[in-house]
Amino acid sequence: MRSSNIIYLALSASLVSAWAPSSRLQNRVHTALQMNNSRKAREMRETFVSSMEEPYPVTKASEVEGSVDDDDLVPLVSCIAKAADMRKAEDIVCIRVSKLTTTTSFVVLCSGNSRPQNQAIAAAIQDEVLENFGEKYELRGPKPEGNADSGWILLDFGSVMCHIMTPRSRLFYDIEGKWKKGEILNVDDILVPNSAGGSSSSGASADIDENDPFWS
Repeated sequence: MRSSNIIYLALSASLVSAWAPSSRLQNRVHTALQMNNSRKAREMRETFVSSMEEPYPVTKASEVEGSVDDDDLVPLVSCIAKAADMRKAEDIVCIRVSKLTTTTSFVVLCSGNSRPQNQAIAAAIQDEVLENFGEKYELRGPKPEGNADSGWILLDFGSVMCHIMTPRSRLFYDIEGKWKKGEILNVDDILVPNSAGGSSSSGASADIDENDPFWS
C-alpha cells in the first residue's frame, strides 16, 4: 500500500473517532426523545378523552331491529376480533351501541402488553378487513388515530370503532363502563384460548417507559 493511502486512512480513522458521539451523549439524546414521545402520548390520550366526553348523538332503541347476533355488522366485528386474537390481544370485548348512539354501531376493545404488540394488532386488523371486505369498510382518515406510544390506538371504520389499549389505560378510561348499556356480542367461538403462562407479555419490559403510567 502506498504511504499516502496509509496516511489518508489514519487521518480518516482519527476524524471518525473525534466526531463519533460519546455514549453519554447518545444516552442524553435517547432520554430527550423518550421525554418528547411521552409528552406526545399524553397529548394524544387527552385528545381521545376530550372527544369521548362530548355528548354523542342519541338514537332511539326502537329504530334498531333484530338481536345483536343477527346484526349485519357481525362479520366485520368478528373479522376484527379474530385478527386481534391472532396477534395475542387480550380481553377482547365487542359491544353493540347502535341503540345508544348514531356515532357508531359497534365498539371493539382489546388489550396489548407492548408497543410492538399493539402496533402488530392494529396492522393485522387493517390487513384482515381489507382482505375480507376490500374498500367496503375503510378507516375514517388516512391512518389510525393515536399510536403505540400513547398506549391507545383507535381504528375507526365508521360503523365499527376498535380501541387497542394497554391494560392500565383501558382500566383508567373505562370505555366498557361508558357503554355498559350496550349489547355484548359473544365472539368466544372464534377466539383461540390463551395458553397458560403464554407469551403475550413477553418482551414487554424492554419497551416500558417508566414515566408513562399507562404502560404496565
